[in-house]
Amino acid sequence: MFLGKYREFHSMIKTQQQKKAADLLVSLVESNLGPPRFQITLLLDSLPLINDTDENFGSNGVVMDSRQTQVLLKALEDMQIKKLLKESDMQKVETIRLALVTNLASSFLDEPW
Repeated sequence: MFLGKYREFHSMIKTQQQKKAADLLVSLVESNLGPPRFQITLLLDSLPLINDTDENFGSNGVVMDSRQTQVLLKALEDMQIKKLLKESDMQKVETIRLALVTNLASSFLDEPW
C-alpha cells in the first residue's frame, strides 16, 4: 500500500498536480506506513513542493498550508528524537528545516485570521 501511494505521489508531481501531491505526501508522513528510515526521503521529496511558488496557491504561492508544514516539522523532530538519522543526514535535516520554517512563515501570511 505504501509503495503504491508513494508511486502515485511521484506521478502527481510529474503531472503538475502539486496540491494533490502535497496532500498525499503529508498523509504518507502522518500515517507512518513506510519504514521509519524512509521518513527522511519523504521529507526530502517535500522540498520541491515547499520551494514551489505558484500564484494559483494564494498570494504567497505556497502549496502546503501551515497545518501540513507543521506535520512535516513534527516528523522531522520525531526522527531526531528517536535517533533515526545518521550523522551524514544532518546537512539534509538543516536544509529541510530551513525550507519548512520559511514555508510556515509564508503560509501564515496566506491564511485568513
